[in-house]
Amino acid sequence: MTVIGDACPPASTTTPAPLLPPPEPAAVTAGLDEPQRAALPLGILNPAVIPYGSSAQHAQLLAGRSRYLCYFLHRHLEFRLAEVECLAGLVQQQQRQKERQQQKEQQDGQEEGREAQQEAEQQQAKEQQGEQPEGQQRAVVWEKPFENWHDSPLWYAHMHGGDSAAAAVAARSMLCRVVLELWGEADSLEELRRVLAERKEERRALWGRPDQSFKYVVETYGCSYSMQRQVELIESFDGCNGFQGPIDLRSPQLRFWIVVCKPNGQGLPHLKERYYFGREVGAGDRTPLATYDLRRRRYLGPTSMDTEMSFLMCNMAQVRRYSLVLDPFVGTGSVLVPATHLGALTLGADIDIRVIKIGKKDAAGQPVNIWTNFADYGLQPPLGLLRCDLHTAPFRDGLRGVLDAIVCDPPYGVRAGGKKSVGREREIKPHGDYVPSTAPYTVAECMHDLLDCAARLLVVGGRLAYWLPAAPDFYSEEEVPRHPALQLVANCEQLLSSRYSRRLIIMQKVQRYDAAEAEAYFEARGPPVLSIDCIHEHVYKTPAQLAADAGLSLAEHRAVQAARTPLNRGKNI
Repeated sequence: MTVIGDACPPASTTTPAPLLPPPEPAAVTAGLDEPQRAALPLGILNPAVIPYGSSAQHAQLLAGRSRYLCYFLHRHLEFRLAEVECLAGLVQQQQRQKERQQQKEQQDGQEEGREAQQEAEQQQAKEQQGEQPEGQQRAVVWEKPFENWHDSPLWYAHMHGGDSAAAAVAARSMLCRVVLELWGEADSLEELRRVLAERKEERRALWGRPDQSFKYVVETYGCSYSMQRQVELIESFDGCNGFQGPIDLRSPQLRFWIVVCKPNGQGLPHLKERYYFGREVGAGDRTPLATYDLRRRRYLGPTSMDTEMSFLMCNMAQVRRYSLVLDPFVGTGSVLVPATHLGALTLGADIDIRVIKIGKKDAAGQPVNIWTNFADYGLQPPLGLLRCDLHTAPFRDGLRGVLDAIVCDPPYGVRAGGKKSVGREREIKPHGDYVPSTAPYTVAECMHDLLDCAARLLVVGGRLAYWLPAAPDFYSEEEVPRHPALQLVANCEQLLSSRYSRRLIIMQKVQRYDAAEAEAYFEARGPPVLSIDCIHEHVYKTPAQLAADAGLSLAEHRAVQAARTPLNRGKNI
């Protein structure tokens, strides 16, 4: 196994690395021992994770944070916490910017005002250099689920900013169904009602007034309740809460969730029977997934990105209103559509001018292309589409810090191989019919150019989100591409088949681009080479060929393949 940039033999002769487990993130919380950090498939680098029920022991770490219960969908398990943490970081940035603006507006010219302004400017300068404000090094401190079951949909999140921040995070999330202010949890309904009754008067003064309409929501996990049983369950909580407001099932001011977690012995994680009650602070909104469903889109290609994954990429890249976002492998524009929905200004580039300019015809015989996709949705079209590739990017050498995010799905040779532009001494045909010459573009070369372009063009604090192909015999944490100006933030795996997967890599620019430093960094590592460059032949080999390559019988090979696939995991899990 070789690190990108290291001199090595061609990928086809590289000896496959042994099967490696997913990278084990190192918790930043002081005092956590190794068993508490082991086997956390969170997708986050350096997560802050504390054991269940240990809030009192970590009071200093949790100072100024509110504790919430995040109820996740049972989808894309490695993406769930990473998405929420990235969104929480974005919300905190927006809150700090708003606070600085308010301080500036309130400044009255007095000495104290000038000192406060100078302090705010110094803090802003630190953030632009990639530093985090003191006491806010982590957007979220995670508390493990009950009994530390990591696949559980119920995680505890300690966040800054109170209910408004938590609600903003939930509203953008694709994988968090609801964020609750947890009022109680227990192993039985009787115990839960007793816990709620003990603090009835205290909470009713805030959330049970006569002028506040409310509604109960019953949510079951691992079981199913009939409507009659749900009504009986709701009625059993009336006495322990004592809400005085009217019930409003259509548009209540308050929603209270009763979460029933019961194992059914099939499919889902076999969690212990547990009951939760909490006030809804914010809820996720997945309606954009139906709005931009690929099945309703007229212009598609064989590698158009799934809508849900496109939104996850934009959320983890912290795309927001007025962000300037580039997709250098734009294709049919499937990644730019969610970015535009979120209010970003977008740019696209692709090496194939036929894809971005000519397009094709739909089922009705009408010409369609990227522009018609945006017009069909009523979205602002991209600011521009360029025919270019990163290997010979047309940007001027001194261009720096102009993009807020780069979000893309580079070609990695399974369904569509990478191509780069090459110059040839030949007569140029008329531009109307001329298609520039191209040559094969290895994954290693592509990643090298992508990271260097991101380091140049992103603002400090801007993010790069891209997919890296992976396979059990060809992936190791050491091969994830690096750059001296970029810091790895998240690494989330999506299983595509038993033979290969892909990993969403999120990187953040933490310092200004230094051309000499970057040149020395890559020169020390030699030509870019990755063992994953031969993924195409690996994916399309027969089981018998793979077994022979590994020196195993066909039955032994199939047993190894089955053992590699995590239990109850698939493309969307």
